[in-house]
Amino acid sequence: MDGSQPTKRGSLPLPAYTAQLERDLRGAIEGEVRFDPGSRAIYATDSSNYRQPPIGVTIPKSIDDVIAIVAACRQYAAPLLSRGGGTSLAGQCCNHAVVMDFSKYLHNMLELDPKAKRARVQPGLILDDLRDAAEQHTLTFAPDPSTHSHNTLGGMIG
Repeated sequence: MDGSQPTKRGSLPLPAYTAQLERDLRGAIEGEVRFDPGSRAIYATDSSNYRQPPIGVTIPKSIDDVIAIVAACRQYAAPLLSRGGGTSLAGQCCNHAVVMDFSKYLHNMLELDPKAKRARVQPGLILDDLRDAAEQHTLTFAPDPSTHSHNTLGGMIG
């Protein structure tokens, strides 16, 4: 073995650095750090048929948290994956990586400038929330996926 922790049949073993990475993340961010089997199982899926448990899950509360998560993952060369609403039909948000879920805390519209036809949003903002705000100024955001009521802008772009 390579020092990795065993997991259930069919999934990749957890890297040897997993426990230390979890400790480092818990000490570095205000948001949530979830490396337990239940959380990993929840984040192993999206709207596709793909199933791949992540190494762990982080739920950042701020940009500073995001920077700290990226730095910690970089230190261990741990793969990193951003996640929005989990509505992908092709498995983009399911991988053997540390997941950053933006949907819980980083879901605000920071600015809507109708004259410039520009919005500044956090990655967890739901598409319909942007559309509703834009429509008040006779504007829209054109993409129209079937999951518009619960997919996020970060997931659409990422």
